[in-house]
Amino acid sequence: MKKEATKKQLKNTNKEEEKLLILAKSDEIKTKQLVITDEGIESEDELKNLVLQEAFDNPTKKYDIHYNGISKLLMKHLPKGKNHEKARHFIYEEKNTYLTRGNRKKKDGTRGADSRMGYINDHQEILNLIVSWIRSNGTMADLYISLKDLNKTKGYLAG
Repeated sequence: MKKEATKKQLKNTNKEEEKLLILAKSDEIKTKQLVITDEGIESEDELKNLVLQEAFDNPTKKYDIHYNGISKLLMKHLPKGKNHEKARHFIYEEKNTYLTRGNRKKKDGTRGADSRMGYINDHQEILNLIVSWIRSNGTMADLYISLKDLNKTKGYLAG
């Protein structure tokens, strides 16, 4: 009887050692990733890049970019009036599709996502695109094509 209890203890100890070994091995690769650059293959620290790219959510900054940046610039620089409403709709649809990472408005009027809740980096990219469009004195067609091309490059195909 004692012999069986000792075998069982030994078996449980071996299982625990195996678990600890597996866990220890998973800690060996700690946020490093190989990246191909112009200089060759390099190791990159992912956590450091996340912090540097402001990947952590910042609601105040996101609000400012969305409302005081994107929305304000579009309202100021897109043509006003009922006769331009459809054209503005095309621009807003492409912008919102990008900010929701590919969620297009459905026939019932729902999107299934809120562009205001998108990623800061996406908001910043749209803001930069709009600022470039304004500086270049672009047309509405230029802005639409730029937004549509951006959606296509990300795989959010235009419908």
